[in-house]
Amino acid sequence: MLIHDGELILRSTTADDPELKKLQEDARILKHMSETRMYPFAMPSQMSFRIESEGKVIGEVSLKTIRWFNRKAEISIFIVPEYQGKGYGKRALKKIMELAFGTFNLYRLEAEVMEFNEPSIRLMESLGFKLEGRLREARYVDGKYWDILRYGILRREFEG
Repeated sequence: MLIHDGELILRSTTADDPELKKLQEDARILKHMSETRMYPFAMPSQMSFRIESEGKVIGEVSLKTIRWFNRKAEISIFIVPEYQGKGYGKRALKKIMELAFGTFNLYRLEAEVMEFNEPSIRLMESLGFKLEGRLREARYVDGKYWDILRYGILRREFEG
């Protein structure tokens, strides 16, 4: 496809365009690019783990939106209601945080919590996550718009 305005031409391209690849190697350009273009090979952007107890699957804990170059990821968890409030979530999050900060050498973890989910708010804060922001009326649940709370923790805060 070709788009032009008389002087400027926009030409559709492919990921292996040799002229573009050469330009993208320029350090002045590279520092402004998304990290997915910086890596020449695929790296997982998400990892999920089943949480099991007494032979049953009781939930899932995940590292999502992993950004290897910036060394950060989003963490998420769910536990089925019958197993909530028994420490399983906290133990699972601690293990995944150890993996993220230790084995994967990530620097920062982030989490989103719905404003009405007070147990998750307490859980994040008990693990050292800090409230960093609020996305106002960003999610629609049960006929109402709710705020999303954004939490974050740095490796030094987890290790300290």
